[in-house]
Amino acid sequence: MLARGFWIFLALVAVVFLMIGLTGLYFRWSIPCQAIAPQDQAACINQEQALWQFGLSRNFYAFYFPLGVLVEVLPWFFAGVLIFWKKSDQPFEYLFSMMLVVAGTISLDEGVSETVVYLYPALWPVLRGMFFVGGSLLVLWYCFPDGRFAPRWLMWITVLVVVFEIGRQFFYDTYLNFFNWPSPFPDGINIFFGYSIVYSLVHRYRNTSDRVQIQQIKWVVLSVSILSLLKMFQSLVNVLIQFGLLSWNEKNAIFWNLTWQPLLYLSLVFVAVSLVFSILRYRLWDIDFLINRSLVYGTLSVLLVALLAGALFIVSQLFQNFTGGPMLAVAGSAAVFGAIFQPARRQVQRYVDRRFYHIEIDYQKISPALAVNGIMPVANFGTYQNLEMVGRGGMAEVYKSAHPSTGEPVAIKILPAALSAELEFRKRFAREIQVVTALIHPNIVRMLESGEQDGRLYIVMEYLAGKDLDQLIKSGGRLSLVQTQALLQQLASALDYAHSEGFVHRDIKPANVLLGPASDNGMRAVLTDFGIAKISNAHTVITSTGLMLGTFGYVAPEQIQESSHVDGAADIYALGVMAYQMLTGELPFKHGNAGALLIAHLTQPPPDACELAPELPRCAGAAIQRAMAKKPEERFATASAFAQSLAG
Repeated sequence: MLARGFWIFLALVAVVFLMIGLTGLYFRWSIPCQAIAPQDQAACINQEQALWQFGLSRNFYAFYFPLGVLVEVLPWFFAGVLIFWKKSDQPFEYLFSMMLVVAGTISLDEGVSETVVYLYPALWPVLRGMFFVGGSLLVLWYCFPDGRFAPRWLMWITVLVVVFEIGRQFFYDTYLNFFNWPSPFPDGINIFFGYSIVYSLVHRYRNTSDRVQIQQIKWVVLSVSILSLLKMFQSLVNVLIQFGLLSWNEKNAIFWNLTWQPLLYLSLVFVAVSLVFSILRYRLWDIDFLINRSLVYGTLSVLLVALLAGALFIVSQLFQNFTGGPMLAVAGSAAVFGAIFQPARRQVQRYVDRRFYHIEIDYQKISPALAVNGIMPVANFGTYQNLEMVGRGGMAEVYKSAHPSTGEPVAIKILPAALSAELEFRKRFAREIQVVTALIHPNIVRMLESGEQDGRLYIVMEYLAGKDLDQLIKSGGRLSLVQTQALLQQLASALDYAHSEGFVHRDIKPANVLLGPASDNGMRAVLTDFGIAKISNAHTVITSTGLMLGTFGYVAPEQIQESSHVDGAADIYALGVMAYQMLTGELPFKHGNAGALLIAHLTQPPPDACELAPELPRCAGAAIQRAMAKKPEERFATASAFAQSLAG
């Protein structure tokens, strides 16, 4: 209780100094040039004249700078408050949240200090104490994210940090403050401490086997990397100015403050948000997708800058006496970039997916089958009469009819003529015929005949009057454990048989499981759609020009990376996903973006079904997680072993 009270006291003091600092910044810029010191009046007037060229006044800065500070500071402050509220009972999180709250006053060092010195001198010792607390707590970065030093010798650097902070805050005007040392010692010391923190994070990332810690570190490293890149660019600009390679005046400074500073503020906001996500372990696994997109759009940004720089150079050489040259260069660069943006984005995205994530599926392409409307124009098809559509997939339509000889109901799967002319779709259809013909099992759909009629390939199969499993889940929600296990045991038997015969289905999902009545008054589960099944020692392969070998929500990690070399373990993974959905009513990984969903399958640990369905026995959740293990060798050896493990 005392610790929480001390934290709240520091937070209130931080708020007070925040208000003092904002007030000081406002009055600093709102004072007329005539009222300031004579030696500073010339610079002030030049600044006002430059602001007028942008249609702004000096009073604009009086609001702009305090607003910018608020944008920079408040996310850190609220991040600290949120972490304190959620995890104040844990020592590391308690201290880290204190650091974030006090960091608001540290970032206002100049504005707060000036205001306190001139208006509130009695608060000066308190302010220095706050700076000391905030600066000393920065050593917590060496312990991020679990509160332990890694490596342990870094604790000696923390002692050094505290010693330097004592000199900097309590011996401000003496040589004990290293900022009073000659250049380059102050900058060198700050760089040393900064790189030691980076070393700590990299060392922990490389040497920990804790996947949660790895994701926590990724969040922070990404946000800090973006901030560091912006800071490096800022430092480069400063060097160019110092060496006279870049002209600088008040107008340039104003343009910089209005454009670049907001970008820095936003990057600081992202660091604060990433710390909240990391420490509270919220959406930890989204970071991989964020890194993926950062690489893509970061590359595109570099391309844009290169185009703009090249265009400016070319135009300056060709139109040296043309005053509108720069505008022409910008307009031309924008036009070129707009024309190449989408093709460039696709190529960069494809490279990043393959190079960094080993994703071999080009999920940016859309299968042409999805856009084909192949509904039968007539009710008859060859010798089959009175066709009635009962389903449609990504490749074909399924119709109900009666067998011309026996009169028994049958299902006819028909590939539209437009797709029947495509070699790849013909291969898939032929693959399904080959597999279903070879596999004779009560839980695998039975084929009666196949052929081609009026330019359309077709398969005639047994007809099942019930729903498919996907419809059952959507209409009824969760299934009971007994019902789930009964259905999975049948499907597992079918899969084990198919695997023993050298076949891998590669597209296990509820929509490919038909349900019909069983002889014991239960439900019979029948596995269908073997269009992308893998056949051992097959002489033909199915390519993936725009086609997804598997369904995003159920696809195994190894199938994302190399679909042609998967074995039965990929089907067991998909069966685990399907079991999770049957018992909870939801998919384990849900993302609106296809790339994010694939990355989740590759990196995100399988969730525990017991969290959404607490009535399930722990063994059921553990069995599903094992079936969905990222490494194929860590899953069950057979599908039947998984089905049996659901109930212990």
